[in-house]
Amino acid sequence: MSMTAKSLWLQSIIKLSALLLLSTIASVSSAEITMSLDRTDIHEHETFRLRVQVEETDTLRQGASRNFIPEEITVRSRQEYNNSVIINGQYNIQRGWDFELLAQKAGTYTIPALTIGNERSKPFVIRVLPEQDDLSTTQASKVKLRSNVSDDEIYVQQQLIFTVRIYRSVIARNEKLPPVRVSNALVEQLGDTSSFEVVKADQSYRVVERRYAIFPQQSGEMVIEPITYSARVPEDSERRSPWQRSQLQPISLSTQKYTIKVKPKPSNAAEPWLPAKKLKLTANWKPANQNFRVGEPANLDLIISATGLLKTQLPAINFPDQGSLTIYRDSPQYHQRFNRFGVNSYHFEKVTVIPSQTGEVEIPEIKVPWWNVKTDKQEYAVLPAIRFNVNPSNKQILQNQQQMVIPESQQPSSQDNTSQSEGLKLQPEESSGSTVWKYISLTFAVLWIFTLLFWLLQRRKDHKNHIHELPQQIETSSLNLGAAIKAAKSNVAHKTFKALQHWLFSQKEELKDISSLNGLIQYCRQNQLQQLGSELENLQESLYSNMEDSPSWDGQELAQLLPEITKIAQPIHNKKLPELYP
Repeated sequence: MSMTAKSLWLQSIIKLSALLLLSTIASVSSAEITMSLDRTDIHEHETFRLRVQVEETDTLRQGASRNFIPEEITVRSRQEYNNSVIINGQYNIQRGWDFELLAQKAGTYTIPALTIGNERSKPFVIRVLPEQDDLSTTQASKVKLRSNVSDDEIYVQQQLIFTVRIYRSVIARNEKLPPVRVSNALVEQLGDTSSFEVVKADQSYRVVERRYAIFPQQSGEMVIEPITYSARVPEDSERRSPWQRSQLQPISLSTQKYTIKVKPKPSNAAEPWLPAKKLKLTANWKPANQNFRVGEPANLDLIISATGLLKTQLPAINFPDQGSLTIYRDSPQYHQRFNRFGVNSYHFEKVTVIPSQTGEVEIPEIKVPWWNVKTDKQEYAVLPAIRFNVNPSNKQILQNQQQMVIPESQQPSSQDNTSQSEGLKLQPEESSGSTVWKYISLTFAVLWIFTLLFWLLQRRKDHKNHIHELPQQIETSSLNLGAAIKAAKSNVAHKTFKALQHWLFSQKEELKDISSLNGLIQYCRQNQLQQLGSELENLQESLYSNMEDSPSWDGQELAQLLPEITKIAQPIHNKKLPELYP
């Protein structure tokens, strides 16, 4: 091996080793420890769970100490987990530790960046709020019932949070807690019932919490009736003999009655009335990089998201009419999610946009008024104007390419025209003494007559051939339209649309400039084919509503009406041409 080849071989080995090292470092550095809490609103003296999740099995084997937990937070227990889960159809393994913690004092605490093996976490912040319920009472009761509301006065249709908590230091049987009762209001329970512990003054309570979102439907006073909790708990040991078995005694506790002031809609508030914490409009093209062409549909996803509103309160969006666009809207889908802080609602809508002209096109700005209950002011959710460029359709491009431009060299010159016109005016001078020219002229006259007769006979033959060719053209056009009729009878929307496109492309008469289904609909309207135009509109709406064949579309009526368009589009073909020479 030469020195040069050996040097190149060593360089390749070094580069390969460097790449392997970098990939190893990248894979190690990408491994990250993540932390999460079972809930976000944590109060002092309450227990909560911290999950520390790792990616590598080796990291789990090394274990995690308790030293990274701040001193103001007590670690009650630690449990290792290693679970197999399926997320979005993919098999995943989750591993790490669950810590049960107790917040001793209100404040903000930071867990510094944690390093275990080759994995590292980011700093993690835990916020502990002040104690929410005063549990000190004159009687050392084993069960306590507490409740509260988020506001003392609200607007009509504004969200109010009502919370009920049951504190018990003993095991309870036959527990019953009926739902909240409110007149002239909509009530939604916020998620499932949550459970945690409160430890205070060496006394431990098991807490069961329920939260409700209440939406008053009329102004005035709204009354939240008391809720009665009932259960059976063990008797006090002082009341029974040491030799007796523990007996269960019934208990009953009720919350207080709340009277909430409900204010009417402000006089300066715009319609629709939407009292919310947040409202947002977003729109995205699907796919993101669209190539817009005349007559071709483009998909736009419209989303309205709101915090503090029910899905039934979300407004409908009106798109301004645009001469350069045809907009079809699918039926919107509404969703709402509940968490401990209230209701989040969403409006999802698919919009189909069909441009009808080239150049820059704009969907104007859309504004939705809403009332910010935090600032008590009118605000507007704004969807900025959407601008995009529209290119010609494929048919328009092909038609432009097929237009022939006559070269200037092939155009007749003015000098030739002048010479021809002058030549027609020239008359040969006949010599009275020349008989030879008479015979020559007579011969040319006879030849000219024979030539004229031959030309007339040939033209008559070509005319008959052309008459025989017309039914073939009509038959070809009818075959293309027949495919559309057959697809319509089968109730297959997209095949009917494709067949109509092919039929339009093959036209050479009045329909040659129509390149889209929308143009064909307008053509039918202009030619008194109103019923056919309506059926074509039904086809277009069905085609662009879900971008797939709608099971409810019926093409039978369209199949019966389609042949009528040939009576207008090809009137010359339906009339027999007269004989040139009868």
